[in-house]
Formats: sequence, structure tokens, C-alpha cells
Amino acid sequence: MRKIHLNVTQFAIPSPLAGSIETHSGYGATPTSGQEIHQMVQRRRGREISGYTPEKRMTLSFTSDPYEFIVSGRADGVVEAPAQIEEIKSAFDMEELHYKLETDPNHPYVWQLRTYGYMHFKETGEVPKLNLHLVSARNFRSRDLEIFLDVEGYEEWLKTRLTELVAETKIKEKLFKKRQKMASEMTFPFAAPRPGQRELVATITEHFELRNPLLVQAPTGLGKTAGILYPALKEALARGQKVIYVTPKNSQHQVAEEAVERIQDQGCKVRSLTITAKSKMCLKAEPLCNPHYCEYAKDYYKKIAEHDLVNKLGKLRSLSSEKLKSMGEEFQVCPFELSIEAIERADVVIGDYNYVFAPRGLLGRLSEPLLEENEKANLVIDEAHNLPSRAQDYFSPSISTQQLAMLERDFAKLSPSFSIRSQALTNQARRLIQSYGKDGFSKKIDIDLDPFLDLEKEIRDMTMQYLDSGSEVLPQDPILRMMNLWSDFVNSLSLSGEEFFQTYQRNNSTEMLKITCCDASEHLKIAYKAFKNVVAFSATLKPFSYYQELLGFPEDTTKQVEFSSPFAKENRKLLIIPQISTKFSDRNLNAGKIAETISRITQLKPGNYIALFPSFEFLRMTQDKLQLPDFQILVQEREMKQKQIQDYLEELKSGQKATLLLGVQGGVFSEGVDFPGDMLIGAFVVGPALPNFDFEREQIRTYYETRYGKDNAFNYAYVYPAMAKAIQSAGRVIRSESDRGVIVMLDSRFLQNSYAETMPEGWFEKSPQELVSRQILHDVKTFWESCHEP
Repeated sequence: MRKIHLNVTQFAIPSPLAGSIETHSGYGATPTSGQEIHQMVQRRRGREISGYTPEKRMTLSFTSDPYEFIVSGRADGVVEAPAQIEEIKSAFDMEELHYKLETDPNHPYVWQLRTYGYMHFKETGEVPKLNLHLVSARNFRSRDLEIFLDVEGYEEWLKTRLTELVAETKIKEKLFKKRQKMASEMTFPFAAPRPGQRELVATITEHFELRNPLLVQAPTGLGKTAGILYPALKEALARGQKVIYVTPKNSQHQVAEEAVERIQDQGCKVRSLTITAKSKMCLKAEPLCNPHYCEYAKDYYKKIAEHDLVNKLGKLRSLSSEKLKSMGEEFQVCPFELSIEAIERADVVIGDYNYVFAPRGLLGRLSEPLLEENEKANLVIDEAHNLPSRAQDYFSPSISTQQLAMLERDFAKLSPSFSIRSQALTNQARRLIQSYGKDGFSKKIDIDLDPFLDLEKEIRDMTMQYLDSGSEVLPQDPILRMMNLWSDFVNSLSLSGEEFFQTYQRNNSTEMLKITCCDASEHLKIAYKAFKNVVAFSATLKPFSYYQELLGFPEDTTKQVEFSSPFAKENRKLLIIPQISTKFSDRNLNAGKIAETISRITQLKPGNYIALFPSFEFLRMTQDKLQLPDFQILVQEREMKQKQIQDYLEELKSGQKATLLLGVQGGVFSEGVDFPGDMLIGAFVVGPALPNFDFEREQIRTYYETRYGKDNAFNYAYVYPAMAKAIQSAGRVIRSESDRGVIVMLDSRFLQNSYAETMPEGWFEKSPQELVSRQILHDVKTFWESCHEP
């Protein structure tokens, strides 16, 4: 008899499913933000109640041929005599949760508590008193709700639930065996691997067997996506599990999707799912998951069960957003939530970083093992040099008077009553922000939580009245934006630890309160624990020690591997021009010299070039001085639509006219975009794009000094993040073995050791001084002449 392990949360749900998508639905993973509240309440209850035992592990087996379901969990609080079991549930709106539970005896939270009660009854023969202890995350006030265990009624539910579990498990067994069969038959998607690609596959395979986390630096052209995804998928499928592949941007999903397609072309029926952002999947004007507003959220779980939609998803060969939307419309269910239901049936799940690493992501759903309790999914992190800063941003919300002003501009679209009330609330919010800046200086502060919680309740109450009023919810609705903005900030005020600090900042007329996370490595470590194997890769992961620390990879077991470019060095001309300074104070003086350098080098060979700057201001400054009558000039804008980006790429691809594309480092054209062939024959990297030297960044540097040492602090805060952007920018030119091109890096700082140590293997032999030319134009001309030799 096969043993299936389930936790109480997975097991104890309504049978058949029922309920809507809403804040207090009781479905989904428990938020990690509630754990500290649980622990605090448990300590308090331990002092108040004699014999109170927190986190008591309880287990019970249920047999239903051919399986034994072993259900286990930790009851939040247990008292032996007289027998009492309680579950602690926290919520910002505790009264709303209380009403929900009081009026819905079929709620998942109620079934969880009943299950603990039934476990106690089966062990002792005694029916315990059951209590839901509800706690407000605003002010820690509490209310109790007594739940009754009707043993006969529970056992009726149990019959239905076990029948469901047997059917679900048989489907999972088929999927499990199918994956194992696919693994045994999988072949590498290229008949002739590129130089270094075979070694990359072998490296991943070897270290996955040893359970070593991997940091892999591999250059463009090695075929690193396929070289990493293939062994990661083969290893996961052999265990009946899946691969989660994450990227920093939605636009970078395509490379992974193409690698999966190549594997499929070899006859492997691997199923891929790309999770598309909720805002793009939503069938309403606004992605507001509220059953009072959205018919696709109303009775969602009931519709899923009635129409057997999870199994219908399992029969789809392609889990595309178009098919999920179509199914959503047909059955009146949320397409985004449907995509979450499809995770279990997919063999490869591709998505943005935030689904794994953000505070309210999908970590539990993505990493949940199939059948085997300890056989977890594999995690692949693409463009991993972006993850430290992206993860810090997840935990660094802000609220500003500028944001409030933008909301106020849109309040005029509302009915007069809601417009006036919204205006009054933003005025309160503005006064709260300004109360921290009476002296007008940027400074570290300690934010008093209570007034923010009070105002959040007023905003939430008004939002609920707005939704109940029948008013048309507008696209980018200002009331919903205000609620989300304020709630996100307030929820983050509970973040604590030496890596966090709070500031008041003033910039011209804008005032801002911000919570800053200097280092998200401890939060990333929590996410990694949900996976069997983790590999992070990029073309820019040096120095390895910096990325290993800020990515939260363990010092003792992590393996660091660097692969060299498979392309001949003769295919590129790499130059450093140290005579030009791009320091902030020198930009006015040097903009003309940069423009002249770009003009003279591009005229040696007409074609397409890109120049990438530290900022838009510096870009404009240089653009005004360019003299390139024979070139068309395309300029990146701050907010570019996808169509305009694509138009620029099509222009470069057409090759009809020599073109210079001006952009910024770290922007849409500097990484995650391919420019193969003659789409680009040269790149100008205009200085390292160091972060702004301001009050907040200096506080971060001070933190690094304390945590990682004085010698590392400036490099961690400024140099290494800037060089990742610079090297990514330089990597746009040579994308295949037939590409030829020049890469020109302008600034003397590129010669300094702390900058040079980030550069890939093969850029120079012993020193970056080797890249300095005394005859720049002559050397570039000679390079182009050599490219035409047979």
C-alpha cells in the first residue's frame, strides 16, 4: 500500500471545493509575515493558559485502497486537560475574518481545526474543545470563535475527501511515471553541442548529484540556457518532479520557451507553462480579486470542482495564456488562477523572479513535490546578477507626495462624493509623510505604525463602499491604486532586522518615506530551501564572492564555475579609452569628446552601433553634440511600449540605413536582447553606471561595511552593480561564431583592479592595460580590414 504524505492545509479543505477568490478565502500558502505574530501570540497564550503547548505535532493515517494517506501538521496550541486545541489566524481586518468564519462552516480554516480535533479524538476517544483564536495584525487585539466537532459529520466529509484524494493520486501517479519515462528517453536538443556546452551539461549533472548549489558564469554564445535547462530538467523528471525557471523580466521568457521547444522537437512530450502577469491575464478592467466586483472570482473554487477544470487543464498539450483565457471566459473563472492550477501538471514552469522571491509570491505552489515528500522541484535562475537588487526592491517600498499628487489628478474622474472623500484621505496621507520632514533634511527615522494603520483602515473602508456602490471600476482606478499603494507600504512596516532602515527623503518638492532593504540574502535563503537543486547563471557573476553572499548561497557547499567564450578572440576588437572621464562632475566637459569618439569610430565602417550611457540625462547631453549625417539615430525613451521597442529592433534588422541606437545601461536594449549578425557591429559603453551617490546609497554602504568589511563596502554598494550593467552592455555585439564587432569602453576607471576583477575570462591576459590603444582609429581600421581577409 503506497504511503502518501499530506499536511493538514492540503488535506483539510471543503469537499467538494467551495468558495470564492478573496482575501479571507483560506486557500493558498500561509503568508510568512504572519509567523512572527503567531509566535508572539503563542508566548502570550502560554503565560495565560496553564498546560498550553504550542506547535504540537499531530499525525493520523487514513486508509483508502490502494493508498495510506498520512496527514500531519502542527496545532498552534494544545491543552491536554480539559482537552482544547486552537488555531491562531491573523489578519489586518480581523473583524472581517471573524464574520467570514462565523457565517461559513465550510471554510478551510474550520476544516483544519476540525481535523486536529478528530486526530485527538481518534487517539484518546475524547472530543476536544476547538477554538479559532483570531488576532488583528493592526493592533494585536483578539477574538475567539468556538468550533464544534461533530464526529459523525466529520466522517461523512472524510469519505468524500478520501474518494477525491484517491482519484487525484492516481492521476499524479500517471504523471509521475510519465515524467520518469520522459527522463529516460530525453536527448540533448542539439546534435552537435557548441564548444563548452557539453562541459556545461556535465558540470550541472555532476553537482546536482552532489546537491551542490551552483553559480555559473557563462558568456553569450555558449548556449547556456539549453546547456543548463536540459540537465536540470532531466534530473528533475527522473525523480518525477519539475523545473522552475525564473527570469528578471517577462520579456526574457522567450529564450527559455525556445529551449523547451527544441527539447520537444526531439520527441520529448515535456509540457511547459509560462506564468503571465495577472494584469495581462485579467478579463476585467482592473485585476481586483473580489467576488463582489469580479464574476470570475465569485464561486471560483466551486466552478473549478463542478467543471473538473484541473483535469481539463491536464489534457491540454499547450498551457498558453490564450487557451487559459479562453477557458476562463467559457467557465467564468479567473484565467490567472487557472494558470496557478496548471502548475502541478506542467513539467517546466517559466516565470518572473517575483513568483519565487517576492513576499506574496507563489513559492508554495511552485515548489510543491509530486507524490514523493522530499523530492522537490529544481530551480533555475536566469540573469542571476539581477536578483540581489531585484530582491532588495521587493522589500523596499516607498510612499511619496508625488504619488499622492498623481492619484489626486485622477480623482476628478470619480463621482463627487468619492472624489471628495479620496481627496481628504490623500491630504491625511500627505500630512503624515510631511510630519517626518519638518527640518527639510533627508534622514533615518523610525516610523510610528499606528497612524498608518488607522489611515489604512479608512482607505480600505472607503474602497469597500466604493465597490459596493455599483460605481464603474475604471482602468487604473485611482481608489484601488491608493488602497494598494498604502496597504503595501503599511504591510512592509513590520519588516525588521539590521538589513532594514527607514528614511525620510526630500528631493526638490517631493517628499518620501521609504523602507530600504540593504541585503535580501536571508529572505532568498528561505526560498531556496523549497527546492532540491538550485543553479544561478549569468554572463556577469564576478566576483563570485560578492554574488554568493548577496544571493544567499552557502559558503561551504556552493560551486563556482566560469566558462570562456566559445568564439575566437579575433572576432572582436575590445578597447578601453581612459582619456575620457564619465564621472558625474566631468560629464559636461566630456560629452563633446564622447560624441566625437563615437562619430569617428562609426565612420570607419558604416553599420549599426549602440551607445549605452549611465543615465538619460548624459545620453541627451551627448546626443546634442553628435555629428553623424549619414546615420539615423534612434533614442531609447524612459517609458517605452513593447511595440516601439520591437520597431527599433526591426529597423536594426532591416539594415537599410546605418543606425546608431542610444540607450542606457541596465535598460531594455542593454541586456536580455539579442542582436545577431549585422544587427549590431559595435557597442560603446560610456562609463560604469555607478548608482547615485546619495543619502540612501551611503546608508547601504555603511551597512555593507559592518556586514562584509570596510574593504568591500564601496565595491558592494557601487562598483560591482555598475560593472554588471557595463559587461552586459558590452555583450550585445558578439552573439554567434560569425559575428564581428568592436566594443569600446570609455573611462579610466575600467583599468582599476576593483573594476577589472569583474571582467570575464578572456578579455585580457594579465591586465586591462592591454586593452588601451595608442592608435585607436588605426587599430579599429586594421581590425575591420582583417575581417575581410579570407
